[in-house]
Amino acid sequence: MKPYYADESVTLYHGDCREILASMASESVAAVITDPPYTERTHKKARTPERDGVTAFAAITDADLDEILAECGRVSTGWVISTLDYRHAVGYDVNPPAGLKVQRLGVWVKTNPTPQLTGDRPAQGWESIAYMHRSDRRSAWSGGGAHGNHVSPIPPPEGHPTAKPLPLVAKWVRWFTKPGDLILDPFAGSGTTLRAALDEGRRAVGVEMEERYCEVIAKRLAQGVLDFGEGA
Repeated sequence: MKPYYADESVTLYHGDCREILASMASESVAAVITDPPYTERTHKKARTPERDGVTAFAAITDADLDEILAECGRVSTGWVISTLDYRHAVGYDVNPPAGLKVQRLGVWVKTNPTPQLTGDRPAQGWESIAYMHRSDRRSAWSGGGAHGNHVSPIPPPEGHPTAKPLPLVAKWVRWFTKPGDLILDPFAGSGTTLRAALDEGRRAVGVEMEERYCEVIAKRLAQGVLDFGEGA
């Protein structure tokens, strides 16, 4: 498949991540860092408010997510870091995708969560993080005594309504990879993982199904390298 965007550090493909994963050799990336879409079980018609209305998201099935994360484990030499709905995070702690094990669950606590649209219950002010690793490898990381939780506001959309905080993803890049390592994001979204990899001196491969978001990513990657410092 021809890349949608490529430079000396980052390659982006427009297409189905399952096709790209199937073409990749086992243990060909140092880590996977990703933010998959909701599954049908979590939210059959997942919606998020935007300034000009409401945007609907296509969901994937539970089986799709299990299959894709298992493939992520196959192509990674170790870590697979993924934000997840809490139902999946808890479920994977007991029954993870094939070839993976959950080393730790964490949360991203949002200081400015989106209000509950139905108005009949409190808003969901956090997202789960699953720190998964290949079950046939011993895990190691560079986080020292740090915990796996993060507290921050929801960032500006960056052309995508569910973008994750760049400092959070940059922290994962530093914790779970080394300079020069190759990182995969099969659900590239607005390109936060790819941008963080570039800023932190890593290489990255991303896959995004929707061309409009590929355009957002390409523009974002064309910006100069940012510096968050070690304390980010």
